[in-house]
Amino acid sequence: MSVTLRLATASDADDIARFYAPYAEETAINFEYEAPDAEEFARRIEEVEQKFPFIVAQANGRVLGYAFARGMGERPAYGWSIDTSIYLDKGIRGHHVGSALYWALEAILIEQGVINMFACITVRRDDGLYDLSGVPGLTDANASASDPHLPLTSPRFHAARGFHVVGRERSCGYKLGTWYDKLWMEKQVGERLEQPVPVTALPELPDEKVAAILTHYSDRMAGGPTTF
Repeated sequence: MSVTLRLATASDADDIARFYAPYAEETAINFEYEAPDAEEFARRIEEVEQKFPFIVAQANGRVLGYAFARGMGERPAYGWSIDTSIYLDKGIRGHHVGSALYWALEAILIEQGVINMFACITVRRDDGLYDLSGVPGLTDANASASDPHLPLTSPRFHAARGFHVVGRERSCGYKLGTWYDKLWMEKQVGERLEQPVPVTALPELPDEKVAAILTHYSDRMAGGPTTF
């Protein structure tokens, strides 16, 4: 399967809405109750790309997954910190699409001058991820305490890409009959200078720079599992 990474457009919204719907309606991975329609996703893509990347992975004319970043908050002091999200069509897992999307997202964010990447991940209240120095126990007893609405893959995915646990919001969301926690993971990707340069908005980056990054990670994905 030949997969290409590129920036999203409004025309991708139908595919994205289709494979995102089960995440909203059947899982606790996110805290939406109702699945957004294509019109809403088109709006979100346009809003995100005013400043940050919204990247899709496409094969055979179909969008298989996406990853994007958005600002941590409206206050100017948040300017160098972003929150990330990634979703894949459930039938495409295991093909390194998620890795390619995340590495490409990170590379573009570094070019923009982002310093801190964060991920806010839904976890069970009893999963034992309380050690703020790492992600313990993910393959031991906790793995057997399954939740039909919440896989354990996201903390492992982020830990494998250099994120570490920095905090936890306890019982902050109720969905599908269960109270869930949110686990915050962070990755520093830039130097914390005394006088940081403002982050460059995505439209101000050279098109060829963004295209080169997307091509690079598309090519790495084509090279097989050893490339990640």
